[in-house]
Amino acid sequence: MARTYNPTAFIKELSSNMRTWVQSVHLQFNGNVDMGSGTATAPSSAGINAGVFTQFKQGNSSGVLIRVAGHGVVGSGASYNWPAAGSLVLNHGLLRQPIGYKIVDKDKTVDVFRTVAPDKNQITLQPTDNTASVTLYVF
Repeated sequence: MARTYNPTAFIKELSSNMRTWVQSVHLQFNGNVDMGSGTATAPSSAGINAGVFTQFKQGNSSGVLIRVAGHGVVGSGASYNWPAAGSLVLNHGLLRQPIGYKIVDKDKTVDVFRTVAPDKNQITLQPTDNTASVTLYVF
């Protein structure tokens, strides 16, 4: 089993600059890293998606959460809807090319695949079922 160290246990042995750095690293890895947080949810009229987060505040990790509602879904509060056919261009706002994405929530069986290479501003995706609503973590 790996040992864990609290920087206060050996603080006297560190220079001031090193102590500040170690304490900041300890603080971040001690439960202060987050992917983001929800800021708005789908209304109660949204059926299976009622109460599901649709808008997000970016956390301190290097990624962004994006909600995509199913084609034809209105009033969900999601930033995007899947088109009737084909791909959807998402503006991820990372200002760097993402290395990938994960589906972190979905309301039915669906897969999402990339149709164009992503760039520093956009990622282009297509679902296997355009009536599914998903939350994606683009990182």
